[in-house]
Amino acid sequence: MDESYYKLLKENYNSKREVRNELISLSSKLYLPKGTEYFFSDIHGEASAFLQLLKSASGNIREKTSINFGDTLLKEEQDRLTELVYNPKEVLHELELKNELTEDFLTINIHRLISLFRFVSTKYAKDYVKEKFGDLFSPIVDELLYTNDSEYNKKTYYDKLVENVVKYGAGKDFIILISTFIQRISVDKLHVVGDIFDRGPAPQVIIDELIGFPNIDIQWGNHDIEWMGAVCGNKALTAACLANAIQYSNFDMLEDGYGINLRPLYEFAMTTYGDDPAEIFMPRVFDKNLYDNINDEVAAKMFKAISIIRYKLDGKLLERNPEFNMDDRNFLRHIDYKNMTYKGVALKDINLPTVDPEDPLRLTEEEKCVISTLQKDFKRSVKLNKHIKFLYENGSLYKVENGSLLFHGCIPLNEDGSFTEIEIKGKKYCGKSLMDKLEKITRDAYYKNDEYSIDFIWYLFNGKYSPIFGKSQFSYFENLFVDDKKLREEVYNPYFSLCNKEEIVDMILDEFEVKSDRRRIINGHVPVKTKKGDSPVKAKGKLYVIDGGISKPYQAKTGIAGYTLVFNSHSVSLAEHSNYESITDEVSSYKPNIREVEVLHPRMLIKDTDEGKTIQERINVLEKLLENYDNL
Repeated sequence: MDESYYKLLKENYNSKREVRNELISLSSKLYLPKGTEYFFSDIHGEASAFLQLLKSASGNIREKTSINFGDTLLKEEQDRLTELVYNPKEVLHELELKNELTEDFLTINIHRLISLFRFVSTKYAKDYVKEKFGDLFSPIVDELLYTNDSEYNKKTYYDKLVENVVKYGAGKDFIILISTFIQRISVDKLHVVGDIFDRGPAPQVIIDELIGFPNIDIQWGNHDIEWMGAVCGNKALTAACLANAIQYSNFDMLEDGYGINLRPLYEFAMTTYGDDPAEIFMPRVFDKNLYDNINDEVAAKMFKAISIIRYKLDGKLLERNPEFNMDDRNFLRHIDYKNMTYKGVALKDINLPTVDPEDPLRLTEEEKCVISTLQKDFKRSVKLNKHIKFLYENGSLYKVENGSLLFHGCIPLNEDGSFTEIEIKGKKYCGKSLMDKLEKITRDAYYKNDEYSIDFIWYLFNGKYSPIFGKSQFSYFENLFVDDKKLREEVYNPYFSLCNKEEIVDMILDEFEVKSDRRRIINGHVPVKTKKGDSPVKAKGKLYVIDGGISKPYQAKTGIAGYTLVFNSHSVSLAEHSNYESITDEVSSYKPNIREVEVLHPRMLIKDTDEGKTIQERINVLEKLLENYDNL
């Protein structure tokens, strides 16, 4: 025993009784059921759908309501109660407008919500539940939650507590608070397996919600890395962020959400491309802007202007990093300006007034001014920098927890199933060593402002062997400029076909030292095309792909609105979400199609989890402290 260590530890415990109390509490906690973990992937800015899924615990709260009130409330009453849990402020406001927010309504529903809160929190220790309370109404909630109201005298006391909450005008606030508690206690741990940004209209709303979540981790996706790199100072990625946002007409997100001033880009686009119809640059509009109602024709010109700047910056970055081996992606160098072809195929748009055929990567003075101004906006946006800091502090390229290996895209493999080696500054990496090296590079870009690392984040976003991209190329130029399927083709890394094999998944799990008897890989990135017969469950249940299409642009391909993986003490289950409207409809009690894919026998307790191992280590230390307490 290290005596000096235990002497320091003893200072935290004033007596042997305090050590015993801690040991009793910790040892008992090991035999509680494990908390419920929720896994989301590829949210892509769809705030309405994501927030509704989070509030409803992917439909689990509706299931708990049915179990708890199945014999006492009709289905319609259960639906109304879960509506209240999901959206308390909205429901109460609507009732106020209709003059239907009566004292009876408040009293009845406070009783029901307390009953539901008791039910969903039964598997957690009292101290853990109380941590969720906060300061507001904490003593009252504590009394209501743990008072035995089956005894006559206690029942009177309990009823009076609720009556006085309503009587003194706190009923609405109390309902909002309890509803939030139910939401929070229903999701013990939240894993976001990449791609919060791009396509959808409101990633900033999603991250604002995630920042307030008490227990969360994030595995970075390529679209997250894009924004992280832009804030680190990579101008090519700044242009990429703007091009992607404008392509989907997400002007509210840029200007109102993050305070990015698009006026310089607008003025440059209208001056340079004012007479250009820019037809191939017409935006894909899935959501209308509330504040920045820029028409499609203007948006197309802005999209073209920032895209040309992007291609130039891409080319410059590739030429100063020849080790990326991506010369084929230096688009403007592969144009025959005499015949206006790209790799032998005719360009669909030949109006390139700012591109000098003799020096195609040279930015005009106006383009330099535009990108420099926009880059400064990215660097000084308070909210954007707060959000990127959150991603760095709570994120990583991969995570291992409770037998699950989480990463966004893939582990690069060769056709024969072996790990692909990638050379970085003269040293080769593969498998776990590659992921560790790339994570260090990503952090060096942000925390050390390392120039090479800032450039390398661009490669992580769309490089051939990037584990969070995992395709031969990102055809953002070809998809616009040429009608040639071969030039547009994006070939997936062999991982995505080989991962159907159990032995390949086992090899990867072994590489990352995942030793649990019940182990699995969970990733997203590639939409599961359910309507074509694709399954999110692969390799005999050892791999789950949970990108099922919450992003609206994907839903025509997938046929559904995404998957959520739920891992509780009884089972691992897939929640299949039928369509976007059913998720975001706030007047229905949303319930997805839930399918158990792993049944856990016996029930998984905290002692069986990584948290349990940490608790057991603490118990071992405290037992030694107790044994030697009098001699220290």
